[in-house]
Amino acid sequence: MAQKIGVFLSSKDSLPASYEAATIAVGELIGRTHRTLVYGGARKGLMEILAQAVKRSGGRVYGMVPDIIVERGLVSEAIDVTFRCVDLNDRKAMMNRESDILVALPGGIGTLDEVFTVMANTVIGIRKQPVVFFNVDHCWDALLHGLEDLFRQGLVTGKAEDYYEVANSIQELETLLEKY
Repeated sequence: MAQKIGVFLSSKDSLPASYEAATIAVGELIGRTHRTLVYGGARKGLMEILAQAVKRSGGRVYGMVPDIIVERGLVSEAIDVTFRCVDLNDRKAMMNRESDILVALPGGIGTLDEVFTVMANTVIGIRKQPVVFFNVDHCWDALLHGLEDLFRQGLVTGKAEDYYEVANSIQELETLLEKY
């Protein structure tokens, strides 16, 4: 069965070109390696760029679509399988359930919420699920430094590798996907 890659990322438009290029590279990687994208289903920003790149490259797309996205007419046409959900909490749960590994591309509050939920599930033993921060143009540096400080202070048990890994290039991301 093909690996299912959950991707958390921004739905914003007009982001740096490097973010768009990295998003396309991730979509092409998922598609050309016959994996399945699991994502939030919106036809906006990096989310749509990712879904279209997966489709162009021959991959499958699972969209976890909250009611508000449907009501606003923002459901991507790139979706092969639609999973309807009530709200963002429901979407997170569905994405986590359907994904073998989760990748965080540049994103904002929603992306952070999603990533921290996965890591919190690891802390309390619900499910240990791999998370990879794709650190495009150092977008995650401040967060990663903050997390390292929490480990240093003893506020988080274990070490960073117990919760997440970091890819600084598409090649590093591909290597990490192969690991799982």
